[in-house]
Amino acid sequence: MAAWVEQNIRACNPSAALYILIVTEVMQDQSTLLEIREMSRTDLPVCRHLVQQAGWNQSEADWLRTMKLEPNGCFMAEKEGIPVATATTCCFEKCAWIAMVLVDTAFRNRGIAKQMLLHAMDYLERKGVTTIRLDATVLGQGLYKKLGFEEEYEVTRFVREPESGKATSSYFQKPIDEEVMRDIMKLDRHATGVDRAMLLHSVVGQGSPFFYLNNGKKMVEGYAFTREGASAIQIGPAIAANADAGRHILDQMASQLQGRRIFVDIPSQNVPAVHWAEANDFVKQRTFVRMCRGERIQDIVEFIWASSGPEKG
Repeated sequence: MAAWVEQNIRACNPSAALYILIVTEVMQDQSTLLEIREMSRTDLPVCRHLVQQAGWNQSEADWLRTMKLEPNGCFMAEKEGIPVATATTCCFEKCAWIAMVLVDTAFRNRGIAKQMLLHAMDYLERKGVTTIRLDATVLGQGLYKKLGFEEEYEVTRFVREPESGKATSSYFQKPIDEEVMRDIMKLDRHATGVDRAMLLHSVVGQGSPFFYLNNGKKMVEGYAFTREGASAIQIGPAIAANADAGRHILDQMASQLQGRRIFVDIPSQNVPAVHWAEANDFVKQRTFVRMCRGERIQDIVEFIWASSGPEKG
């Protein structure tokens, strides 16, 4: 029955198909029956533990930001009262991201990740979301395809290790007033196809280094924000209206972060951005495949010089 539902999931009412698939999963393996509830601040120790197990870069601030942006759409799964898995969602209008699908190593290979995905998808579809996106690892890509996700483009994570004996540069930041922030949000929406104002405000408010570039008409031509991670500081999101602006904003960010371990996630189709990373001693660490279920978002990949990270695109 489950195989039939998966094959016909696109032909059915999405919410009904998801419900049938969830019920089928439970019937097939009662040993993986979970209680899935909303995540809260008290779950942060579990979240930290799962991130450490997976070797990911998310910090407590990332989890708290995600819960603030989508308080009813971040989930913790328990089995017999033991927290075993997480999944988060983040909505930008009718487009949403699923991320942080993490399962404790002691409970893997029991279909729990699939149940978490189905739960998150059901939540988003009941909310009226028409586009669901995620950044898939190679291991998860097959499962996502079975659930109706299609490949969009590849995103490469680059890392630069700190130079030995080189101190971190001091941060220099021009203030962001309301007019500049409006220009940043306008450029970001043009590049990504969605309104990410809440995300951008939350990232700016955390106090990490950022940079923006004005053109001769005092309009913002590019910007780059950063966030502190568990193992590295991550550049992103970074948006630029042209290649010269893109190189300039990333040059500024990299110079401010000397002496730090840096991550930057770049769409592989943005060739000038990839060339910039390679020319500045960044090396490829891993790749993700950006995938979509539902209506495609018309983002401009050439404008995206750094993704926000796999949690929010």
